[in-house]
Amino acid sequence: MKFKLTTLIDIPIGKWSEHAVQMDNGMTSVMIKRGHAEWIAFINECPHQGRRMDYAENEFLETPDGQLVCPAHGATFDAFSGLSTSGPCVGQSLTRLTVSFDHKDVFIETL
Repeated sequence: MKFKLTTLIDIPIGKWSEHAVQMDNGMTSVMIKRGHAEWIAFINECPHQGRRMDYAENEFLETPDGQLVCPAHGATFDAFSGLSTSGPCVGQSLTRLTVSFDHKDVFIETL
């Protein structure tokens, strides 16, 4: 199912941002990054203990090589696939979402 996340103008280029969206199971926090040619989105929840990946409003930790870091336990995740590369949840993944958009709005779908 497709859900409206936000408007294009509300997603910065080259930086992760957090947005809440009403899904079938209630309000869900989504983290999204808009590159110059690609879009990446995940449910904003570490698979280790279900904690959020943002440590402050719209603030996410990344390693120098661009991996996402869970602020709670330091697990790292490949920013494209969501697969954990180190920490307490190695081998598990963030939940990836499909991103689509029209002339003004951004939508997400679960894979």
